Amino acid sequence: MKITNKTTIGDAILILKNIDFQDQLDASFVKVEIPEITYGQRIDLSEIKTLQDLLFIPQKVLYNLTEDQVMCKSLLEVYNFGKSIYLELERLAIRDQKSFKYEPTSEEIKAGYNQVNHGVFGIVDTIARRIGIRHDDVFLLPEKRVFAMLKIDFDNMMYQKKLNKIISKQK
Repeated sequence: MKITNKTTIGDAILILKNIDFQDQLDASFVKVEIPEITYGQRIDLSEIKTLQDLLFIPQKVLYNLTEDQVMCKSLLEVYNFGKSIYLELERLAIRDQKSFKYEPTSEEIKAGYNQVNHGVFGIVDTIARRIGIRHDDVFLLPEKRVFAMLKIDFDNMMYQKKLNKIISKQK
């Protein structure tokens, strides 16, 4: 079976149940424009781990579609959208790693730096307190806005750290 624009996900699952068609999908991949996502959607989309997740999670999270509704859509359309989302999530992860790169000092490590990781809740709590909103409302903010606030806070922390070091050397 050749995968075309008319091939539904349901068709592919029934016919290709035990056949690996990832190569055909990758060869047919065309990056599509994706909508702006909220911070909460980014968290939900980060659950994509398998091909099945790639097909269904973006449709559910961004378009509120059920699995049955997705099963009737074009396989290539759904795959292109899901893979585009996945590639964007990878880009965001790389951006975050570069933007928030930090090498703790030996003193900070001794003080427990590596044990301090509050995950998503730590970010949500920081943003909620920063702009005076409920924790749940942070998930509704545009992902870009959350990143910008965290980047500003990080840059300010790095500046303050350098300033403190300069001042302590002058004493």
